[in-house]
Amino acid sequence: MRELGQRVGNGAPRDPSVEPDGSGRFLPDAVVRADLRRSRQAVFGPEVHPQAALFASRLAQAVGDSPLPGGEPVTDPGSLRLVTGSAARADPDREPDDLHQDGPEADWTEFGSPRVLPALRDAVFGDGPAVERTMNVRRVASAGPESVRLPSAPALLCDRADRILRANAALLRLIGAGDEHRGGADIDLTGMRLAQLVHGPDTDSRLVRADGSLARVRVIRWELPDEELSAVVLVDLGEGASSAAGRPADHSWTAELERLARVGTWSFELATSTLHRSETLDELYVSVGIDPHSDAAARVESEQVALLSQGLHAGVRDGSHHAELRLPGDRLLSCRAEVECAADGTPVRLVGVVRDVTTPRIVDGRLQHSGQRFADLMALIPDGVGLIDGSGRVVDANAGLCALLGVTVEGLRGVAAAALAADRQQGSPLGALPGWLRAVAPGTQHGYRIEAAPLVRGDGTVVWCELSIATTSSDDGGWFWLVVCHDISERRRAAELLRSAGTVDELTRLPNRAASLELVDRMLAGPGRDRVAVVCGDLDDFQRVNSSLGHEAGDDLLVTLAGRLQRELPVGCTAARLSGDEFVVICADHAMVGGPDQLARIVADLLRISITVHGRPVQMTASVGLATPVPSGEVRAADLLRFAEVAMRDAKRRESRGGIGMATDGVVNSATRALELEAELRAAIASGGLVLDYQPVVGPDGTVLSAEALVRWPHPERGLIPPGEFLPVAQRSGLLRDLDLWVLRTAATEAATWPSHEGRQPSVAVNLAGLLPGEPDFLDIVADIVADSGLAWERLTLELVETSLVALPPHALAAMAELTARGLRFAVDDFGTGYSSLARLKELPAQIIKVDRAFVTGVGEDPADFAVARAVVDMARAMGRTTVAEGVETADQFHVLRGIGVDAYQGWLFARPLAPGVLREALAGGRLPTPAASPGYREAGL
Repeated sequence: MRELGQRVGNGAPRDPSVEPDGSGRFLPDAVVRADLRRSRQAVFGPEVHPQAALFASRLAQAVGDSPLPGGEPVTDPGSLRLVTGSAARADPDREPDDLHQDGPEADWTEFGSPRVLPALRDAVFGDGPAVERTMNVRRVASAGPESVRLPSAPALLCDRADRILRANAALLRLIGAGDEHRGGADIDLTGMRLAQLVHGPDTDSRLVRADGSLARVRVIRWELPDEELSAVVLVDLGEGASSAAGRPADHSWTAELERLARVGTWSFELATSTLHRSETLDELYVSVGIDPHSDAAARVESEQVALLSQGLHAGVRDGSHHAELRLPGDRLLSCRAEVECAADGTPVRLVGVVRDVTTPRIVDGRLQHSGQRFADLMALIPDGVGLIDGSGRVVDANAGLCALLGVTVEGLRGVAAAALAADRQQGSPLGALPGWLRAVAPGTQHGYRIEAAPLVRGDGTVVWCELSIATTSSDDGGWFWLVVCHDISERRRAAELLRSAGTVDELTRLPNRAASLELVDRMLAGPGRDRVAVVCGDLDDFQRVNSSLGHEAGDDLLVTLAGRLQRELPVGCTAARLSGDEFVVICADHAMVGGPDQLARIVADLLRISITVHGRPVQMTASVGLATPVPSGEVRAADLLRFAEVAMRDAKRRESRGGIGMATDGVVNSATRALELEAELRAAIASGGLVLDYQPVVGPDGTVLSAEALVRWPHPERGLIPPGEFLPVAQRSGLLRDLDLWVLRTAATEAATWPSHEGRQPSVAVNLAGLLPGEPDFLDIVADIVADSGLAWERLTLELVETSLVALPPHALAAMAELTARGLRFAVDDFGTGYSSLARLKELPAQIIKVDRAFVTGVGEDPADFAVARAVVDMARAMGRTTVAEGVETADQFHVLRGIGVDAYQGWLFARPLAPGVLREALAGGRLPTPAASPGYREAGL
């Protein structure tokens, strides 16, 4: 057998060198075949087809023991003799050959059919026409129950649920069908349960006949695994037995059953040392590629014979052995053998069953893999999946459902589905089905969906789920509900928030802006409209809480303030949250709280609080603005709320922290003008309604080195609007970046056409406040503008305030370094007014330092200003930086700055901002006049 493939055995291995010896006669092959059916685990195994395993023993009991045709058996085992049907008939007393012998001496003739059958066996199987031996089993399996050959003995065909599918004529005669005297003129057994026809144990059952009488029968079953059917033969133990005696036997039936099951059998007679094979075993060997006449085929049985014989010599009388033989082509044979003993326990023979389990193993493997894939899929599905039987109890669940309900799968199995429903009616029985389970036809096409159903979690809380439900069939013909649960709790919460989003603030649960406007409109429409007051409050420097303690701390602070307003506001006042850190208090009658001024102070005091946030003390103040309806004229809620916000911003501008503002006509008109100015400025930037003036920067001898671009707005109706009026508007409205882009593009384009003087072309300086190096596209924007204008890189200077150049991110420093490498220069504008630290000078990525006018103004009289200016110049020179003094207006300032080493000067002493045409004339001259030194001037200092 080792020559055929790999064997894995589960019996006790014994020394195969010990062989039985002896002589004697052989048993009839029919008896051998009947006895072999008692190999209950040799055919299918008890866990798969237990009824099939009992077929052999029940058949043997029905047939009974018959005497040997040649006398008593010889119990002394001798040498192994292989006997075929023809060999046994020709020479039953022939001396046995060695099973392992090779060559012509070994008797490897074709095995025949059994020669001797007892009379009772003939009565069981009759003598119907033989089934064609070469029948294609696969074709029979696919043809249905009508194609299965039944014996001439009383027999029927059942499905796995023991429902009768077909009965032969002998069975119908046995129960009295067609016999009018027995009441069986027309009897149709199709669809009946076998238990309705036969009662009692299979060994001694009672058959119910048509006239109601009972007949003693023995039930013999045979499972047809490929057909999912079972054949049942009834042996009449009463009068039916005598009537059946003498009928010719149907020899093909047993062999055909073995072919259907892909089974072959062999037996080894201990008395004669003779090995018998069934015809089906030869056919099985051929089908798997083993020559039945070869020595390799003999070794399939000989090794098991040797192992069991060794056990007998050792005193083991009930030994058995099982092995699996793997053959080329992934074929697999199951080889099972055991010792058969007489009633007194004397070993009589060794019997073996060889079964081709290739297809079942492949199918089982595929089923296992399919089941594992399904289990893995269920484990990966985040939604909950549950299986509920027809009685309404949970059979199984995946990990998603266990997590959703917060219980283990063991805790879910067996639980009534009604217990999972949170909306179960009070007093309803637990076994009743929940409302979301209803009977439908099997298949997902008949499934249905429940949009929202509340389920109870293990901790008693409720989770809302969307349920998708269908029914599916079970293995025993029943059905299950397949339920998929998708958690929609967050979806329901979001929908609830959306429903309340129009009126309720999500964080503080106060009314929001829309609700506030609706409330004020209702108050203004009532008779007490003159007593309505609106107070708007904005927390001072609230951003520092978010930046230092985190947004979560900021949210906690807002929730605390909202709760305080709700608790402590006077009766008749309603608090709301407009946005961010901005609250509003709406009072229906300010007279009840002491007037509008008193109301404003109350709100300011409530928003002024010292609280602990995340373990840290925080002192908060708020700027508030008050607005009341005008005595005459129509006013809407939106107008009143806007007036209060304008007053609040005016108070914040005037007092910085904790101020109270009133919405006077002047404040409101100013805010209105600012709003109009914002819209007009936006249009002016887009349409080119702005102009540039340029203030020259000169060297010590008056040579024009560069000019700083200064934006001007000539309004078509208001005239020239100064920068101090429209630049704050641009900053508040977010227009500074657009303004910087316009100035940079215009200045570079105009500077590219400036005339040169003695081969020297002045550069242009542009101050940036909205377009900063930290922006991701800063390098690309500047490079594109310079390329479009045609200006040389070394003729452009970008000025930035000191605060925007400190702690720049790496990508901003890289962009500045790239522009500097191309020739562009950066200047620190208003140096000293930012962090006021000379130590930071070496950290600033700039080539030019502009000394602020705050130090230049007093440089001629104030020793402190002089000391600061000289320190800045000395440090800049030591670091290789160039210095420019801003706001130079007097000759003394010029001479002092020149004396300490300032490189360039800018101020009204040399020129006021010039229009582009006037600047071109000044550049053509090359120099601007500088003051001569006074006689008392000391260049060394004051």
